[in-house]
Amino acid sequence: MEGGNSPNLQLQQLPLATAAVSVQPHTDSFSYKENLIGALLAIFGHLVISIALNLQKYSHIRLAGSKDPRAYFKTKTWWCGLLLLVLGELGVFSSYAFAPLSLIVPLSAVSVIASAIIGIIFIKEKWKPKDFLRRYVLSFVGCGLAIIGTYLLVTFGPNSHEKMTGENITRHLVSWPFLLYMLVEIIIFCLLLYFYKEKNANYIVVILLLVALLG
Repeated sequence: MEGGNSPNLQLQQLPLATAAVSVQPHTDSFSYKENLIGALLAIFGHLVISIALNLQKYSHIRLAGSKDPRAYFKTKTWWCGLLLLVLGELGVFSSYAFAPLSLIVPLSAVSVIASAIIGIIFIKEKWKPKDFLRRYVLSFVGCGLAIIGTYLLVTFGPNSHEKMTGENITRHLVSWPFLLYMLVEIIIFCLLLYFYKEKNANYIVVILLLVALLG
């Protein structure tokens, strides 16, 4: 009896083994698709952000070189840049739901590279021959290093991430590390703003720190 039942048991186990084998490639393919979607969303978002920032810069330059008395926030170009900036940030934020931070964060170099190219081609800033090395050659060297660093981080970084759901976001927002971080950031920002406004600390480091904290 045992010998007669063993073939039947083996036949019953074959579909299970076949199903187990077929599920694994599907899981890997789905993970690859998620990373691809996240990377494309991040690249799209950073490209839009670079276009938006250059539009706003173009608005400032055009107003500075004309007799138009309007403020920059009353021009259509500046508002178009702001809307594109919001769209790009939404694209980058959405990418975190599909791909890990180790893949998304290095792709911010796309914004730097795109801004450099757009600034050279479309804004056409004036430069002198002696400034060519400082303005453009070093810029291309920096872009090349950014590309190499992005490739290394994406290739060798950890490929694991936490699903971005409403429950996870809420849990992180009320956690003590985030609340402590926000408290420290608000205190530092208020102190820097006090020194900038009341003590006339108009140093470039103070201004950059204020912008970085807001960012």
